[in-house]
Amino acid sequence: DVTYGWWVGNSVVTNKSSRFIGSHVAHTGLIAFTAGANTLWELARFNPDIPMGHQGMVSIPHLASLGIGFDQAGAWTGQDVAFIGIFHLICSFVYALAGLLHSVVFSEDTQNSSGLFADDRPEHRQAARFKLEWDNPDNQTFILGHHLVFFGVANIWFVEWARVHGIYDPAIEAIRQVNYNLDLTQIWNHQFDFIQIDSLEDVMGGHAFLAFFQIGGGAFHIATKQIGTYTKFKGAGLLSAEAVLSWSLAGIG
Repeated sequence: DVTYGWWVGNSVVTNKSSRFIGSHVAHTGLIAFTAGANTLWELARFNPDIPMGHQGMVSIPHLASLGIGFDQAGAWTGQDVAFIGIFHLICSFVYALAGLLHSVVFSEDTQNSSGLFADDRPEHRQAARFKLEWDNPDNQTFILGHHLVFFGVANIWFVEWARVHGIYDPAIEAIRQVNYNLDLTQIWNHQFDFIQIDSLEDVMGGHAFLAFFQIGGGAFHIATKQIGTYTKFKGAGLLSAEAVLSWSLAGIG
């Protein structure tokens, strides 16, 4: 019976979890398409003799920071840049198809027993556990746990990429392999001055710590029930706080 303003776009998918998934998958497809198309557009006009900052580029500088498209000495090679752009375009088409299926073909509600591919088979009952229910504390902590695990895996991927492949070090203006420094004292001391960190080893150590911390916390949330008294503040703020954390991690990374 709640009435929402016209600007609350997600209100149209209330009690329609499959439609909610479809809209978010479609947004992911748009992001992937933009990243892939922009990478190929920048690649077509990139001039290695001119600084990237003077060419108004976004995608290639980010790839360069990961050691992609340049050799160990920092010279332009272009290797794998086109592949990454095309791969993002292919992924965007897959996301678009998934978004259409959830928006047009599949049942509106993952817990609804009617509609295409929506029945009482075990795999569909498992999918129904991810339906967002703000008034269900166990549902909240279950979904939060899975999100934290994925964040932890992403951190592991970043740390291992830096260790095995290498990333760009602006101090020496070259790409080098970086082993993480898992010094808990340093991590604790850099809580509030992380902008001043000048060691890539410490940066990777912080990400390694976050990986273990997030995966451990995620496993805890998945395996346990809501702790303490459930309040409206907890329900409304739980996933919102996680969203803020994810953006913070993306900014630090």
